Amino acid sequence: MNSYRQLTPTDFEQFWALDSYAFARQYHRGRYTPDVIAQLRGLFVNGEQVAQLQIMPFQMQAGNGELPVGAIGSVATWPQHRRRGYAEQLLRHACIELRERGSVLALLHPFRHDFYHRLGWALAGERRLVRPAPVDLRAFQLAPGAYIPAGPTHIAELDAIYRGALRGRYGPLVRPPEWWQVDVLQTWGGEPYHAFIWRDEQGKGRSYLIYRLERSDNGDRLVCRDIVAIDPLARAQLFVFIARHADQIIVAEIPTPIDAPLNALLPAPAPTTVVPLFMQRVLDVKHLLSLYPFAPVTGQLTIQITDDWITDNAGRYQLVWHDGRATVTRLGPGEADLACTSATLSQLLSRYLRPRTAAAFGVLSVSDRRALALLEQALTGLPPFCGDYW
Repeated sequence: MNSYRQLTPTDFEQFWALDSYAFARQYHRGRYTPDVIAQLRGLFVNGEQVAQLQIMPFQMQAGNGELPVGAIGSVATWPQHRRRGYAEQLLRHACIELRERGSVLALLHPFRHDFYHRLGWALAGERRLVRPAPVDLRAFQLAPGAYIPAGPTHIAELDAIYRGALRGRYGPLVRPPEWWQVDVLQTWGGEPYHAFIWRDEQGKGRSYLIYRLERSDNGDRLVCRDIVAIDPLARAQLFVFIARHADQIIVAEIPTPIDAPLNALLPAPAPTTVVPLFMQRVLDVKHLLSLYPFAPVTGQLTIQITDDWITDNAGRYQLVWHDGRATVTRLGPGEADLACTSATLSQLLSRYLRPRTAAAFGVLSVSDRRALALLEQALTGLPPFCGDYW
């Protein structure tokens, strides 16, 4: 008999053993406070724990609003119990729980994209990792101000910069103070990152850098965990700070949104890699569309959604917009202006996939071109970005 339940402090050693077995990178034990242990879930077969995961409730920024989401991490199954569908059962239970709690999306960083893709998860976006040498950053000019070492006492200031710089993006987590302290200002192993805030002449914090220094035989690297700035001048001060490490490192690793033109600002393009963001899965189509902060448009359309895994999502929906909010009605069978899977819908809402592009590539069916133009307008905004991993 299979059962799904919250793990207890008594179950923690079993969780820790499987987590240690499954993942090369592992959080330090001190992270697992009673509140975090309460987020752990297990699948049991005849009383034996065979698989586990963690569910973390968050608010996620979505353009000019926020959405309630559930981040899923630490998905693991003991090897003797793999290939029996236990991970899928575990995920289904977790999605049901999250949906009942009011979450509209389930987010995760996959161990294998194709496994989650067949269950209806879809890539939410991409970012760039740009790797300039310090000499490439010397053209940026120092401005009056100061670099202030930052730590837990600066979380409010860091968060204000973070929110200001990423306003309008889809994907940034709304970071509670405990997330800042344990998951942003510390490494997975519990060691503090290096962190500095740049304040201008008036003492206002306008950018910050959180990073670690990595040793290697080929030369040391400065790896940015967060590099965030409210405006171009403040961003330039972070590059000046990195350039001051010219005698210490051979390269910096800088994550940027996919649309940030860092290479256009350098004397020569630096090596750049495109990296996937998280995957996401729609839990409740009607609730998601009702809460989603669309651009201010007026009009209406119908869209047919298919979903073979959470079948309650499947159906025809009418959206009537007024000032950026949609009134959503579930309709009976009939013709629809647009049609797609719930996975494609999640990519449209993340703005990773534009409606016209989705139609051009055949993943969004269109019977009314006016509805396509309206959806394109409703989903106007910046591409997605997220700097967090869980």
